Amino acid sequence: MGGPVWERFDARSAAVLVSTSGAFVLPLFAFGSPEFIRAGGMPALVGVWLFTIASFAYTLRAGRLSDRQFVVIGFGGMIGVAVSAFLVTDPAAARAIVALLSAIPAIAAMASTRRVTTLFTTVAILIAVVLSVYWSASNTARLVAAGASVLTICMPVFMVAVLRSSLEFAVEKVAKLGQIDPLTGALNRRGLIQRHARVFDRCTRNGQAAGFLLIDIDHFKAVNDSRGHAAGDKVLVDTVRAIAAAAPSQSLVSRIGGEEFVVLCGVDSVADMSAKAARIRAAVAAGDQVTVSVGAVYAPIERAREGHSNISEIIDALTWQADRTVYLAKDHGRDRVVMQTAPTVRWRPGLPAELPSELVDLSGNVGLRALLGRGRDRQVRAR
Repeated sequence: MGGPVWERFDARSAAVLVSTSGAFVLPLFAFGSPEFIRAGGMPALVGVWLFTIASFAYTLRAGRLSDRQFVVIGFGGMIGVAVSAFLVTDPAAARAIVALLSAIPAIAAMASTRRVTTLFTTVAILIAVVLSVYWSASNTARLVAAGASVLTICMPVFMVAVLRSSLEFAVEKVAKLGQIDPLTGALNRRGLIQRHARVFDRCTRNGQAAGFLLIDIDHFKAVNDSRGHAAGDKVLVDTVRAIAAAAPSQSLVSRIGGEEFVVLCGVDSVADMSAKAARIRAAVAAGDQVTVSVGAVYAPIERAREGHSNISEIIDALTWQADRTVYLAKDHGRDRVVMQTAPTVRWRPGLPAELPSELVDLSGNVGLRALLGRGRDRQVRAR
């Protein structure tokens, strides 16, 4: 079963329901005051009423309307407004009905493409201007009516478009902030996952492997204990700057733990990865604040054409393997690089899905999640 009924509708569809629901009372005016309608206009008015009711019922059933569906309903609605305004005998009421034309382009601006919104706005202006000029008695009145019609149509569209643009900008900004570590400015794990495709795709196109470098600051706990957490934060920021400056262009730099960082980049060979990792290690050491131990994993990439995205599992597996090499580097004196070659990564760049993580790993074997769990739940050492 789905959620609440209103979750089936977006803002555009909900606005269509609200605007078309006003047609329910149309027969009361038509049949209650026949003199309000031009002679012989009742069949046309009934046709408008039936189309509006059908539009309401269709939207209620369909939920979120596609652009094509909205275009049919929207243009039908504008024609209905124009016909209704023409059939009304009272000029003031007719002009009020014409003003309703502004609602349809404004609704379009909520969710439609710019092209669709522009088309609706243009047609609405033309209809409003033609009807306003038709009812005006002098050239001055025609100019005033035409100008008022343009403003009446354009202002709601402009306001909705600006609000939509501001909202989209805010959502995009929040999404980007959700991918960035606020202290260092590096990507966080989510950002690494969201942006990994630029590296993996380039690797598969250029015949490269992925270089996954896990970088751990040596004796970082001692920095916090002896110099304070503010000094520790500065060390983290300076370390990221050194890593980013030494990392290959078009690589991704991410902070995935307290003092752990990842560089994901394309590499041509194990020797190429070794040189890149050594350059990063040397750049950090040159700052005379801390040194780093680097676990480098050379991972050939193979694109799988079908299936949901498995990037979370890939990142977990590469992190686990790189983590083991980091401990080897620390066990052998720190401030060094240790490398390892991983099985071929079968990368599926499709849409993420909630799949059992045991089913997907680097080598196609079941049970990697258990290994990952043991690897990450290791005994804490002084780093």
